[in-house]
Amino acid sequence: MFDDVTPGPTTEELPIPDYRHLPAQAIEGRILELDGDEVETVLRYECEHRERTPLIRVLTARLRGLRERSSVRQPPSVPEPPSVRGPGASRTPRPSG
Repeated sequence: MFDDVTPGPTTEELPIPDYRHLPAQAIEGRILELDGDEVETVLRYECEHRERTPLIRVLTARLRGLRERSSVRQPPSVPEPPSVRGPGASRTPRPSG
């Protein structure tokens, strides 16, 4: 899920103030206010430092939901080519002569 090269976030980098002092239920109530990057930051911290399984499950579910919603809303990654047909281009040319 996470690479081993990048160090995990510190408590100062977390989007939830006083995270270290909050019970899991208080954190769960604040997760809905976070965007995907913020949820991922909290999840990474939780996995590397606190390891509270119920909270990790909630964070993972929230992140999955955010990713699913964003993938549904995104336009296709490959734009459609512009139409090369102009007026009358759909007609088959008649052979001359």
